[in-house]
Amino acid sequence: MQRRTILGAAPALLTAAGLAHPAASQPAAPQPAAPGRGYATRPVRIIVGVAPGVGTIDLTARAVSEGMAEALGQPVVVDNRPGAASIIAVEAAARSPADGHTLFMGGVDAIVHSFLLAGRSPMDPFTDFTPISRATRDHWMVVANPDLGVNTIADLARVGRARSGELNYASFGVGTLFHLVPARLSQRLGFEAVHVPYRGDFTSDLLSGRVSYVVQPTALLLPHVQAGRLKALAVLSPERIPQLPEVPTIAEAGYPDLGFNMGIILFAPGGTPPGVVAQVNAAYDRAARAPAVRARLADLSLETVGGSVPEATDYTRWMLNFIDGMREKVLGAAR
Repeated sequence: MQRRTILGAAPALLTAAGLAHPAASQPAAPQPAAPGRGYATRPVRIIVGVAPGVGTIDLTARAVSEGMAEALGQPVVVDNRPGAASIIAVEAAARSPADGHTLFMGGVDAIVHSFLLAGRSPMDPFTDFTPISRATRDHWMVVANPDLGVNTIADLARVGRARSGELNYASFGVGTLFHLVPARLSQRLGFEAVHVPYRGDFTSDLLSGRVSYVVQPTALLLPHVQAGRLKALAVLSPERIPQLPEVPTIAEAGYPDLGFNMGIILFAPGGTPPGVVAQVNAAYDRAARAPAVRARLADLSLETVGGSVPEATDYTRWMLNFIDGMREKVLGAAR
């Protein structure tokens, strides 16, 4: 597939606490489907770049699939394509027909920065893909194995400096936020740590102590923290979360520059007709706002968002800018 040049720099980076994003226009696309006619004529699949049951992306896709199926009139299935920092999933989605029957759920880091760190030309989230909806607002947290003997961010800094180069952290692949955020954390805390990328779930290695710590959305690890099997050191949200009210924010720990709320996005392949995009957007928004879905994901401190297509485009631009800034701090170059 021919790669396109990534769009120019978006307006100035906004705070990750949910401030308004700069306005963005929709890219040109083919004519919409006929009004009043549902486009889906066969099952719709949502491709995700993680293994089943692993992380925010898979959990969200499965939570909304039934509601989307009701709205679209066809089954909605989750197609797991783990590995290669989601490059496998991204390529499979981008190469699919732009007819609304194949979607991709994930972050801009998978579409752009994973390719860069693999030494490949990145895709463009606005031409190789079409943003449909902001899917979630995630609460991230710093989590350590209890055997590490740390209870706070200050403890992690102390142990990390004393054992620089010995501690490690897991991620779902090089170049993802799961890699860049903990790398930036260790930079700010003043120690070297070893990055260990995983193709699938790393939870068993974190529980056993083979992995020292991670920075992850709460959804995957919250049950283990609540059961005392893992230790949460801080949440990266601007506010404490109801599920772990005793855990301080990263700002309270003394590092306000590391705070953010990040989420994932529902995309269609580039060139999907606006009428189809509108139908998928409406289906996701309906599913995401269902009380049962909200309650199911709230237990994991995960918020579904939904909203309009222009809002999804604006958020995609903001997210790209955010990750560019994180990449520049960690690796010395935005793109």
